[in-house]
Amino acid sequence: MNFLNNLTMEEIVTRVVALLIFAALQGAILAGLARAMGDSRPRHDGRLTLNPFPHLAVLGLAMAVLFRMGWIRPLRYDVNSNRLGRWGLVVIALGGPLLMLSAIPLADLLAPLVQASLPRTAGYVVLYSLQQFQIVCAGSVLLNLLPLPGLIGGTLLEAIWPSAEKRLQKAEPVVLVGLCVLLVLGWVPDFSPVLLDWLRLS
Repeated sequence: MNFLNNLTMEEIVTRVVALLIFAALQGAILAGLARAMGDSRPRHDGRLTLNPFPHLAVLGLAMAVLFRMGWIRPLRYDVNSNRLGRWGLVVIALGGPLLMLSAIPLADLLAPLVQASLPRTAGYVVLYSLQQFQIVCAGSVLLNLLPLPGLIGGTLLEAIWPSAEKRLQKAEPVVLVGLCVLLVLGWVPDFSPVLLDWLRLS
């Protein structure tokens, strides 16, 4: 796999950091949205936290390192306790990733503070990590909008077929492994540069 030879240790480390930040924020946002609508299942599952490790998916981390787009462990919801019912799942599936995009311009606001407060070498590492986070965040948000089991967009399938929750969960490993294959083959386009340019211009 030629792409492994092109990765430097600095890129690997900063992409790991970027995905950890993404996992912490995206997982907390999704769990927070569910809790705000009355669903306490993510909180009981230990997902209402900014600790990235309860949200971390190993395959998602690996894909983020290799292709700068990944995913987190799927959250489980209780549609019956959600005040909006099935529509609450739609709000979570679409609102969670869209809220996550707000972290990209916030990272731009942090850059001058980093430059002013940190020594040159440490500041460079943090700035590069912030840049990697922005790219990983944009790519991961776009990827997770796909309505596939195991991705955030897969919650839309549960909203449409709430009785199929267990069958969708069983399909998650197969779907995610298949997604990894598509990423390795280069069959999943990366539109994150377009999204980043749009966010920085708007």
